[in-house]
Amino acid sequence: MLLRLTTRRGDAIVVAVRNAPRKILGMLALGSAVALAAAGGAGASGSASISGAPIVRAGVPETGNTMTDSTGNGSIGSDLSPGCWNDVEYWRLPLTSGDEVVLNGKTTPPAYHFQVGLFPAGTTDRNIDKQVAVVSVFPSRGPIHFDAHSTGTYTLVFGPGCYNGADGPYTFTVSVTKH
Repeated sequence: MLLRLTTRRGDAIVVAVRNAPRKILGMLALGSAVALAAAGGAGASGSASISGAPIVRAGVPETGNTMTDSTGNGSIGSDLSPGCWNDVEYWRLPLTSGDEVVLNGKTTPPAYHFQVGLFPAGTTDRNIDKQVAVVSVFPSRGPIHFDAHSTGTYTLVFGPGCYNGADGPYTFTVSVTKH
């Protein structure tokens, strides 16, 4: 028998169980569910690709560390995108047209001169080089506010700016007001 448990982020564990009494199976399932719930909460890092990027949940603190996590190349976006990164971590943010979004965050030394980029809904690993991002220095300019102009999954990019930026840990929280 295979026991499969999945978090809201899509992290999964599969356990092969043979000839175990039902009571042990129940305890194993409960213990695995508790472990997965803890792993699926805050503390997961971003991804080196959009396709592997975790989904941001409103109100849940998210963390990453461009010094220790796997990162993507910072040469992204079209020539019209104002962002310039050394390397990046990707996150995905599902929104509905009209949603009001506020992003708050901070870096921890040695992280310095971070930027956050917001790419339009529908941005993928294959088309990001044709997309234009809205970019802000993170977090020195305070909370970042924006409205979703279309329904879909937006791509968030975090990383040190290519001018005097330094890798390191960061945290952020997204608040979404539905309209």
